[in-house]
Amino acid sequence: MAAERIYLLELGWLGGDIGWFLPGAAGGALTQSNRSPKREWVEIPVTAALVQHRDGYVLFDTGIAQDAMQTHSKGLMDVFPIIRFSEENRIERQLAQVGIRPEDVSFVVISHLHLDHIGQATPFRDAKVPIIVQKRELQYALYMLWQGKGGAYDMADLEPLRGANWVPIEDHLFQLLEGVEIEFTGGHTPGHQVMHVSTKAGNNYTFTGDYLHIPQEYELEAKGWLLSDADEWHAYIRKLKVRERARRAKIVLGHDPGLWSKYPKAPKALE
Repeated sequence: MAAERIYLLELGWLGGDIGWFLPGAAGGALTQSNRSPKREWVEIPVTAALVQHRDGYVLFDTGIAQDAMQTHSKGLMDVFPIIRFSEENRIERQLAQVGIRPEDVSFVVISHLHLDHIGQATPFRDAKVPIIVQKRELQYALYMLWQGKGGAYDMADLEPLRGANWVPIEDHLFQLLEGVEIEFTGGHTPGHQVMHVSTKAGNNYTFTGDYLHIPQEYELEAKGWLLSDADEWHAYIRKLKVRERARRAKIVLGHDPGLWSKYPKAPKALE
């Protein structure tokens, strides 16, 4: 039984330097022939995907904490500031648009533990909803934070999740429900994963998390500063393109600046 429909949730907007997403000259780096490249500031949406399935609701990512500008590392938030966030971007309000509450979600899948993907997970901790993450991602995030080298991980996100119903997995490909698969990619972080969904209408979608932020990364087959393991990243990009072609899969980049011109926001749905 495939998924019935998918809702895309709008959870605010962040800003950042183009160099985080695109490498070299494409990312505004100095070159011998251009010592004064034009820097570019990019604003990206923060999103999540809610899958409605006969066997339950699956939420992919949870967005950024509403008060992150006050509670998170000042250095981190200076690099990736919240540009827009309103009460409507709270996860509870977004879920309410499709008539459910956090406790109605059966599974939460986290692509990785950076602040804009785990930031609104607390309601699911309270409801004891299983939070599925790659084991090496959880280990690495805590390892870095304990050394004071958090990067885009922040203890303000993970400390409140002590005692949550964590489900650390080590699978490269894990079928959560029929038509809903989680696949390890690495590349962006040591435990990054994406989610593939097939719908009853016969459509296939891949939700990329931060394996891809913006469309140019997919086109260039290259990534900027937000790259943890280049070998892992490059090993997966052609596989993703083959999957898109073979299954006619739609690749949904949750941070694509043009996302909302391509896909509808909840309560409208993808089928």
